[in-house]
Amino acid sequence: MVKCFDITRHIEKLCPPSLACDWDNVGLLVGRGDKEIKKILLTLDVDEYVVSEAISVGADMIVSHHPVMFTPIKRLTENTPQQRFLRSLCKNDVCLYSAHTNMDCAIGGLNDYLAAKLGIENAQVFEETVDGAGFGRYGTLKCKTTVQDMITRCLKVLNLSDVRYTGDLQREISVVAVNSGSGSNILAECIDRNVDLLITGDLKYTPAREAYENGIAVIDAGHYGTEVIFTELMYKYLSVEFPDTEILVSKANECVLKTYVDKQ
Repeated sequence: MVKCFDITRHIEKLCPPSLACDWDNVGLLVGRGDKEIKKILLTLDVDEYVVSEAISVGADMIVSHHPVMFTPIKRLTENTPQQRFLRSLCKNDVCLYSAHTNMDCAIGGLNDYLAAKLGIENAQVFEETVDGAGFGRYGTLKCKTTVQDMITRCLKVLNLSDVRYTGDLQREISVVAVNSGSGSNILAECIDRNVDLLITGDLKYTPAREAYENGIAVIDAGHYGTEVIFTELMYKYLSVEFPDTEILVSKANECVLKTYVDKQ
């Protein structure tokens, strides 16, 4: 019989909560550690749609990347979406566990997984924190390629319809960095390490200009686009340890930012 704390302990072998940022809210956020878990739903985000999906498919537990309750919850009424789905989780006895910045910086965590999917070899951490972990990765490609080819690779590997970018599309590159989610904060380190291309999300105009002026290309594949692969990583990790537990990937979770293209 698999209990909730069996799942959480195994996740924390990969990404200990001690790796999380001080402002973060990781770990078991809702539910009982001794609850029997027969079905898990994996998701990037948690909202009313995902919680409704979990209840409809009979999931005992949700494992998400992005946590909830970053600020104190003073009421549990029906007045806000978060209050409603928290009430629903409690009412239906569904556990909620989140692995966020600890998963981002863990060795073998989200950034290592993103780097590997994009063909970045010998990936190294930018700034080590605890036990060699840290945010962002940089390494080399097996063969030199162009910015345009890396855009094509991102679109295919991350299943995206579009990306934003800065730089010369035909420039040859070999040293590539990744930082999942909102990752332009490592731009200074990219400059110091002579990185050719940074792949991240949530790129603002000023960092984009800084990259441009320093000769670094950037592919903004989106916060969602660079992190939704959390569900792939977690599926592979949990299914090996808990082969008799049914594990599903959310169909209700989607990127809320859309791109409108005028076809006229």
